[in-house]
Amino acid sequence: MFDNVVQEQVNQIRAFINNPRRHYELRQNKALFSQLCSSLDVIEDTEEAITAYVAKEFGESISAHYLAVYGLLQAIYVQQDAVISLCEALGIKEKINNYPKLKEIREIRNDTIGHPTKRDQRKPVSYHHISRITLDQSGFKLISYFADGSPVQIRDIDISGLIIEQRKFISTILATLINNLDAEEKAHKARFRMEKLVDIFHPTLGYNFEKIFEGIFRDDYAKFAAVNLELVKETVSRFREAIGRRNMEFYETLQDEYELIEYAITHLDNYYRGIPGIEKPAAQIYAAFLQNQVDHLEAYAREIDDEYAE
Repeated sequence: MFDNVVQEQVNQIRAFINNPRRHYELRQNKALFSQLCSSLDVIEDTEEAITAYVAKEFGESISAHYLAVYGLLQAIYVQQDAVISLCEALGIKEKINNYPKLKEIREIRNDTIGHPTKRDQRKPVSYHHISRITLDQSGFKLISYFADGSPVQIRDIDISGLIIEQRKFISTILATLINNLDAEEKAHKARFRMEKLVDIFHPTLGYNFEKIFEGIFRDDYAKFAAVNLELVKETVSRFREAIGRRNMEFYETLQDEYELIEYAITHLDNYYRGIPGIEKPAAQIYAAFLQNQVDHLEAYAREIDDEYAE
């Protein structure tokens, strides 16, 4: 009966926020990240409840109808709150009052099952109940009395209509969120698109490593090898800094690799300086390891450049 666009939109939002870079940034504020996770789960949970009502996954008795209507109206109300909380968690200013139809649905919920026996937060004070004989899956009549003597009000509550309006405007808000998330992602990529990480890895790196290895076998090449080792170190440092500016999540995942690279560089430098404790075979192992790790960083650079070129 209904196309469940809301669930599809929630899936899109999850895909955006599960991007490692964005996920890292969101986790920096633990309170808002918890609010974000709770909001997404609740939107999905309440959508399940609404879908169950549409599918009439309850009994035929009047008692079951009451339970279903109470549950549906509460689910709708909570879903609205969850969507606004989601907007807040993602830095989007939004409120229910911007959508008169959603506000109207909230008032129906408050009159029907929220505070039916005495609504004194607005004037005139009012009292409400569902007309039992009119209650079925399609809706019911809501009877309202007023403390100031106003005439009794009888409203036809069309449940199918409420669900359609709810999903329409919830979907509108979620679409705004998706557009904002997409625009932010595109802006981030555009900012770094022309900054090619692979350019950090100069074509002379192969030559630098040749001299690093030569310095292990020839004492007269030690100082020259140390100079080339420093150039490799600078390359790694520049890559590390560039990654930190665009993707702190990836930056942190590379910490172990950076530590091992630094360890290898330090021991090679000590070897070239003639500091005792490092034998030639160990120096070879350090140099080979260092070259392999730098190759890995260059491969990461190419992958990231391809991603940002999209």
